[in-house]
Amino acid sequence: MRFLGVDIGTSNIKVVELSSSSEGPVLENYGILETYSYLERPNAAIQTSYFKIVEKNTANLFKGLFKEMRPKTDNSIMSLPIFSSFVTVFELPLMDEKEIEKAIPFEAKKYIPMDLSGLEVDWAIIGRKGNNISQILLVAISKELISKYSNIAKLANLDIEAYELESVAFTRSLSQGEKEPIIVADIGSQSMNLITIDNGYLVANENLTTAGAEITHIISRSLGISKERAEEFKRIKGFNVEPQEREVVNLMMPIIDFFGNEIGRAAKLHKNKTGKDVKKIILAGGSANLPGMDDYLSNYLSMPVERAWPFAGIKYESFLEPLLREVGPSLACAVGLAMRELR
Repeated sequence: MRFLGVDIGTSNIKVVELSSSSEGPVLENYGILETYSYLERPNAAIQTSYFKIVEKNTANLFKGLFKEMRPKTDNSIMSLPIFSSFVTVFELPLMDEKEIEKAIPFEAKKYIPMDLSGLEVDWAIIGRKGNNISQILLVAISKELISKYSNIAKLANLDIEAYELESVAFTRSLSQGEKEPIIVADIGSQSMNLITIDNGYLVANENLTTAGAEITHIISRSLGISKERAEEFKRIKGFNVEPQEREVVNLMMPIIDFFGNEIGRAAKLHKNKTGKDVKKIILAGGSANLPGMDDYLSNYLSMPVERAWPFAGIKYESFLEPLLREVGPSLACAVGLAMRELR
């Protein structure tokens, strides 16, 4: 059995192919297609909102990537972006699942500030409080978005088994065996997603529009270089600059501190809701590999900060490890998607 995890980002497309074995999932293939035109023209991003995704162009990008990858299956799980979703956790008196299912439409109206007819609503029991309270995770996603992604899949000749929210896929790939609260900070080019996970369950997610491209623009302006060269400078050097380049880091700091402040705010919010401290921060997304950022944020937040490693428990050829360590933060969502049907 093989599945593709298909993750459409704002500036790239990531695909991971996993197969099943008696020893667990096996990495068979992966591919990343990156676009950089958004650096000069923000509207050239693959998607900036669920209203701004051009199905035909995106499908053509998939075809180009698959031509290079040559996957051995077209059975796919496709991600849906966090910015198109509504996620909340609420409580209900203890009852069986059939009774909960009947109660969900009425409860959803209390928490979702929009017409439910345009949304796909799903839910799951994620915990208990005492002997008489169920904790319910409620997820709502735009039907219009699902329709757009369905059209992309059709044009790209993908057989979609399921669509899944990015934050659910991150939860699957990065919280295995983790009981304590953690936050995944998925820092992409155009947005940062904060995903709070507790006892292995997604409990909150939030989308922010300040992200890695802001750092690239600052480097470009301060050094007087093209945005493409600035992107390369950011990825190679990050905080590890020459003395004469120190001013570049100083100019980057407001953005990095913004990341830290928002992560800290999400951790405090979880503490206020549950009384439980967030124990660890995991950096995912293309900007997670900014050299030195994990150490800086660890000191800034006074808690462990590490780069995402979604290949724990997945078999792969040992010679791939150095490369997988580099691309792992970018592939965390795609890995989680592909794992969905292999467990």
